[in-house]
Amino acid sequence: MPPSTETARLALALLVVASLVAVPAAVDARAPAQAVCGVCTDQLDDAAADRGVALERASSDLTIRVAENGSTRWTAHVTLAQGAEALRNDSLREAVVADARRRTVADPGAVASRVDDDTLVVSYRVDGATERETGVLLFTAFHENGPVVPFAMGGPGPIYLGADAVALHAPEGRAVAGDDGRADGSTGDVHWTGAETGIDRSTVVAFVPENAAFPGVRAGVARLLFRL
Repeated sequence: MPPSTETARLALALLVVASLVAVPAAVDARAPAQAVCGVCTDQLDDAAADRGVALERASSDLTIRVAENGSTRWTAHVTLAQGAEALRNDSLREAVVADARRRTVADPGAVASRVDDDTLVVSYRVDGATERETGVLLFTAFHENGPVVPFAMGGPGPIYLGADAVALHAPEGRAVAGDDGRADGSTGDVHWTGAETGIDRSTVVAFVPENAAFPGVRAGVARLLFRL
């Protein structure tokens, strides 16, 4: 084989190897995955273990209630098979909960926690989780404008539930409108299930006034205006 041909083949092989090595770097450049409910994940276990407490989670759920003024209240229930008694200590529980909330979608405020029987209850307020367009209230806490496709350089990472079930409740007098396949038409709520379930970062849930004319059109226009 002529030297020039061998050199060309070697150069091509090195380019292929370099491209394969570069792909993980692009993926790693994105932000780490975030949980919707951090206290529902092994982040809670790790935070407790750091303080000498062994926890075992049995089940979990998160309820998000949206008020007409746009404020949101998030309440997590984590049933514990082990470790509930230790978390009755207020200072210990508050420290564990604070650590477990890191790397989560929302930035919580006014955090309160308690232990009811064998269940850890954590409640907090999240500001900036809604927008209002043309009379439509939009829940935007899961939405992200940055690059979220695989192999994108930088930008936000994916999000996942963390809790076994997440329920988003409409404000009184409003109903979910639009193409959200998880919406419950009978209650006006939206439900997700499966702790590892991912949520599309383009998700925007629209709440329109009950009995509003052309609710789907109004929701679509509001989403469009929000994304402009």
